[in-house]
Amino acid sequence: MADYAELSSDGLCASTTIICRQKKDKDTKMSNYKSVKSAYVMDATTGQTLYSDKGDKKLPIASLSKLMTLYLTTKAIQAHKISWNEKVPVSKELIKMSKSYELGTFKIKESKEYTVKQLYQAALIASSNSSAIALGELVAGGSNSKFISEMNQQAKKWGIDATFVSASGLDNTDLRHYGLQIAGTSKKAQNEVSAKAISIVAQKLLKLDGGITRWSSLTSKTIGNQTLTNVNALLKGGAYYRSSNHVTGLKNGYTETAGLCLTTTYYRDGHLLIATVLGSDTIFTTTNGLITHLDKVLDHKEVTLKTPTYHVKNHQVKTTTSTKKVLVWYLKNKDADNVAVKDTLTAKTLPVKKGATVATTKFTNTGLPTATSLTLQAKNKVASDKATQSKTAKQESLMQKKLPTFFGHLF
Repeated sequence: MADYAELSSDGLCASTTIICRQKKDKDTKMSNYKSVKSAYVMDATTGQTLYSDKGDKKLPIASLSKLMTLYLTTKAIQAHKISWNEKVPVSKELIKMSKSYELGTFKIKESKEYTVKQLYQAALIASSNSSAIALGELVAGGSNSKFISEMNQQAKKWGIDATFVSASGLDNTDLRHYGLQIAGTSKKAQNEVSAKAISIVAQKLLKLDGGITRWSSLTSKTIGNQTLTNVNALLKGGAYYRSSNHVTGLKNGYTETAGLCLTTTYYRDGHLLIATVLGSDTIFTTTNGLITHLDKVLDHKEVTLKTPTYHVKNHQVKTTTSTKKVLVWYLKNKDADNVAVKDTLTAKTLPVKKGATVATTKFTNTGLPTATSLTLQAKNKVASDKATQSKTAKQESLMQKKLPTFFGHLF
């Protein structure tokens, strides 16, 4: 199934019933933000959890999956494996998919060549399934299955619980018609990721390329003679836009089994937050309601992170951090004076490489989960005891060789 509010290139609604329901249910009052399968909100800089309602539960996420595809594409670009202006080969099956009324939002023409940037924009803004899959195949050297493997490997590397079978978010009921079902997966297999996990993917993507919001915040963009339509109604000009929310994107999704899904990036007091809602009947109203709820119950204060010197196996390790000042969120019923930052040494053995994680940072007495994604890194390299002993032994050996000569000059 296509994304819930996707428009085909001729401007017709691909899911009229759902769109009409959304417009009819315009949020004149705050919605019941709890009427969802799952919801999660985090601080994009610190990784602090601000809200979680079954946030760790793995669920179908539909086209939110494209965030991982775009992350790996961006990573490949920054590693100079591919480039923004590189032409992308698109298979006949993907061209066919792009012209499908249900699955296509950006028609790919056989006679026209598209760049990585154009297909990236089509996947992000219009949620083009064909564009996302074509990008994945390019990154993985022409292999869709290899790219899916890379998606799962990246999730494992980050320590998030996620299962990917598709670069686009389509499930096997659609993919098998185009020869894109991964061997060994069931006929109805689909991407299953938690709201927290896909929020972390969004966080990683934003850290890799914060400029992605220059496109995700657009309500439309023209490529050739086609107009990409962004159906995120929280953006300026949308039916659910609120200027006070400062929304900049990021990605919508819908399948029959996933329901309405949305990962939203928005600012509070100049700080970027990420909110993900999975399985809502009124996704925009629900997201606005969730944001309003957090505005009512949360407060924050700015703290300066310390960079202490630790001792690992009796060796000094100086630390540094990429972020000196951060915002710590806490429930308004908590005493701000008691809110604190706690660092825990995690480096237990030598050697310690420069830039390696030495300690993790937690926020305490906030009324919220303590974990963050902040770490302290080693400012200097510390060799292993064995290497140090070897160096000392070598120096002693040289001294012993020089001793006869030295004493010879005395007599």
